[in-house]
Amino acid sequence: MISLWDIFVAPFTEYVFMQKALISCIFLCLSAVPLGVFLLLRGLSLVGDSLSHGILPGIALAAIFFGMNPIALFIGGIIAGLIVAFVSNQLSSRSIIPEDASFTVIYSLSLALGVLILFHHGTNTNVLHLLFGSVLGIDNITLSLISLISLVTILYLSLYRKLLLMYCFDPLLFQIAGKPHHLLMIGFLSLVVANLVASYQAIGTLLALGLMMLPAIAARLLRNHYRQIFKLSSVLGIFGCYAGLLLSYHIDWPSGPSIILCLGTQCLLIYCLNLNKSRSKI
Repeated sequence: MISLWDIFVAPFTEYVFMQKALISCIFLCLSAVPLGVFLLLRGLSLVGDSLSHGILPGIALAAIFFGMNPIALFIGGIIAGLIVAFVSNQLSSRSIIPEDASFTVIYSLSLALGVLILFHHGTNTNVLHLLFGSVLGIDNITLSLISLISLVTILYLSLYRKLLLMYCFDPLLFQIAGKPHHLLMIGFLSLVVANLVASYQAIGTLLALGLMMLPAIAARLLRNHYRQIFKLSSVLGIFGCYAGLLLSYHIDWPSGPSIILCLGTQCLLIYCLNLNKSRSKI
């Protein structure tokens, strides 16, 4: 007879690959999800979407020249993401094109370029791995890189949280106060890129933004105060990843889509719950 322990706990106590998968997801939820909250508060969700697709050419080229070496893939993805962020920023600052629109232009080109590179030079295995991830196949090197990026992100947010919040809620006051707007955003976008590159191993480049944004959106539906949103978003992210890993293990579904499916379902349930509450008050 199958017990609750066998369903909910045993996979993580009996298999090392499940332990590594859960640990990597926890690290990502502690770093990538808070960045998603800032993107949501500032109305820059499309920027995150652009960067998540913009890293694909760098990762694809790294896979062609260096194979599936985790360090090479990380470096290639970060370089490509930073180039997308820099070029998009230059377009928006030197023309009448809004920031989100400039990111859309560059990310469309980057995504098309990445797909063409994979189509002509990648194997079916590489294409599926890069596009949809494989959190159950995370090795020690990748886990170390994810933990390092997570720790750097947490340190950055702890040091510059107030400045980022000021920029999110009142960017005009932020500029009048003479704060280093460009330096702050360069650091912030660099961390967004780094966390998206870290997330691709677990979720894939096409789904990486879901891990960053879906828990943030769900927490925003439940809470209004920013401190509560930050705390709750990471908790919801960890729970969704845990449920997705269990779903992937028991039903033998791909891990990345399973995690995003659980996070998205969680977000929709919270939305429906809030909608019913609003109707009951009328």
